[in-house]
Amino acid sequence: MQKFLEDTFLPLLFKASWQAAVVILVVLAAQWIFGRRMSPRLRYGLWLLVAVRLVLPATLPSNASLFNLSSYLNPTKVATLQLPSASSQEAEIGKFNPKQELAQGNSNLSGTPQGFRQRFSYLAFAWGAGALVMTLCFVVTHFRFSQRVASSRSLIDSRVLNLLEDCRQQMDVCAPVALVETNAVDGPCLFGFLRPRLLLPPGFTQGFSDDELCHVFLHELGHVKRHDIFVGWMMAALQVLHWFNPLVWVAIARIRVDRELACDALALSRSTDSDNQTYGRTILKLLENFCDPVKAPSLAGIAEDKKQMKERIVMIANFKKTNRASALAALLFIVLGLVTLTDAQQSEKPSAAPTDPQAPPAIVSTSPEVGATDVDPSLTEITVTFDRDMGRGMSWTGGGPDFPGIPNRKAKWRDKRTCVLPVTLDEARYYRVGINSKSFQNFRSAAGVAALPSAIYFTTHGASDALKAKVLTPHVVRFSPENGPENVPVGLSELRVTFDTPMAGGFSWCQAGDDDHDFPKIPDGQRPRWTEDKKTAILPVQLKPGMTYRVILNAPGYNNFQSANGVPLAPVTYTFKTGNL
Repeated sequence: MQKFLEDTFLPLLFKASWQAAVVILVVLAAQWIFGRRMSPRLRYGLWLLVAVRLVLPATLPSNASLFNLSSYLNPTKVATLQLPSASSQEAEIGKFNPKQELAQGNSNLSGTPQGFRQRFSYLAFAWGAGALVMTLCFVVTHFRFSQRVASSRSLIDSRVLNLLEDCRQQMDVCAPVALVETNAVDGPCLFGFLRPRLLLPPGFTQGFSDDELCHVFLHELGHVKRHDIFVGWMMAALQVLHWFNPLVWVAIARIRVDRELACDALALSRSTDSDNQTYGRTILKLLENFCDPVKAPSLAGIAEDKKQMKERIVMIANFKKTNRASALAALLFIVLGLVTLTDAQQSEKPSAAPTDPQAPPAIVSTSPEVGATDVDPSLTEITVTFDRDMGRGMSWTGGGPDFPGIPNRKAKWRDKRTCVLPVTLDEARYYRVGINSKSFQNFRSAAGVAALPSAIYFTTHGASDALKAKVLTPHVVRFSPENGPENVPVGLSELRVTFDTPMAGGFSWCQAGDDDHDFPKIPDGQRPRWTEDKKTAILPVQLKPGMTYRVILNAPGYNNFQSANGVPLAPVTYTFKTGNL
């Protein structure tokens, strides 16, 4: 549960929330631009886009999506170094003392593996606490109100009941609606969607004429017809999930206002043209004489917000029964839906995306760069970017003084490919951070394939030359025979590779692919060795005439050619061809 909450649920929730915030701003902007030319029904309908966006963390990608702007503002370019597929010369590694070589190869990558383990974060706790408090508030408010209403009796005045029945037929509402007088409300409102009840304050019907009561009933039946109580509960659930987003609160408040405008318009559409003024006077009378009702998702009143009185009266006064703008409204709704309910298009594919989903993910970039020697100590994040979409786990490994300090912030995934580790750095220091290790391999692709162990190592500003030397990558300065000749003597008994710096003493002589015919045979009883200065690696060989040989020094998963400071050699391909006898 914890892993699902932190690795999947919360990242998707936060994505949905920030995208919905953008949609809320778009809806508010559209309402402001079109103003009174936008029908109340459309004003309210646009909030459906917000609700859908809050529910869906991801939708189909589209070039028309508004969220493509995020990629333009923060472009990410991906490049991958293509390496020949390589596998270990396993038959010969057994002769090379693999335990020693692999220990040398892995120890510098992960040090003493601590595994940056994900724990229940303060962020998850805060979200859960807020959601729980919101849920309890809604539930307690509903049940307390429900208990007060349950003790009230239904109204049995035949005059009022006949008016309600006439209005129900006028609004084409099939569901039965009970009429209840109760002290629980200060003004008329609808309660419940499974068994809707129209709640009235005691004595309400005596203070209003039949026409005025019809206006009230038409409005409240409009809530029934539009299923506004159900929508209110749905928005309450979304408010619970996104309680931390202030724009969601703004949207909820605005939805209640636009809901009343839409119900006013629906009631007027079922009335005669001459009813606009009398309907407006009824609304004014309600707003002037009754307090705001209880704010609850199970309630929908007619006088919910006195602050919007002018807006409602202006709409009522200018209301006309027409369908002239229906096509334009539908077009606007569709256009906004296309740009807000789609995700950003992946316009740029990785230049060297892996063809095999079961191949280990490759690192395409890090920040700081591997081997950097003058990193600003004020840097607060280390990042690693992979060549494909990853799962949500991570294994930042390492230990001891070379591992940077971790502030009170949690490592996170910036997107599906880039992971961020918060750090605190000091001046004149050498740092090393492992990415996966032999024991911790939570950096995995979305297909579940673990990334090969590697490391980010660097020094900060002011580091000594000795510390800088620890991050220098070794390079080959000489091959014997040379790399690429086509007439190497068959009698040659060893290959020599000389480096520009003393090495750690491990080997990773690798063959390309599954075919071992191009890898030179190692004579029985012999094994690779180093010269005394640890700069030249020697591989005993037994060559055949007319053969093209290919040897790879280091390969994915085999990085035992390392400097004395533990920096691995970048893969190098060594080829030559023997002459004929």
